[in-house]
Amino acid sequence: MPVTSDQFPSSPTVDKVTQYEHFLNEILRADLKDTLERRDQVYAEAAQYMELQTVIEKLSTVSNGDETTRLKTKVDLGSNFYVQAEIPHTKTFTVDLGCGIWLPMSPKDATSFCDKKLAYLNAKIDELTKRELNLKAQINLVLEGLKELQNIKFVERRPRYEY
Repeated sequence: MPVTSDQFPSSPTVDKVTQYEHFLNEILRADLKDTLERRDQVYAEAAQYMELQTVIEKLSTVSNGDETTRLKTKVDLGSNFYVQAEIPHTKTFTVDLGCGIWLPMSPKDATSFCDKKLAYLNAKIDELTKRELNLKAQINLVLEGLKELQNIKFVERRPRYEY
């Protein structure tokens, strides 16, 4: 025989438990997921700027300040499909500033920009990590509140092996 909601009278405790479970699952866990996804995107962007710095340093050492140095390389067009390319000079690099704005810069300026952008991204990563920890603490607090409302006793687990 199926159980219906009419068989269980609604009480303030049951309503509170339902509200807390909704808050936990629909709001806090969704916010945590969004925060982790945003932080992963910022990590990926920071990795691109670190790679750009490395490429600029390597190309600067290869050219040794000689503006007539021509370099041959392979460029990935996507799906591991490479084509040969020639770099006519390494005196300027075109850097993405964000919002679709690209600016030609000298190697020194590009490296300086990368340093500043990495400092900004690292601060953003720290902010998102603090938000993540705050959300995890809130989730634990709500879980403890649910345990208390439902009179669930916490049994401390012992490690299987004691040394």
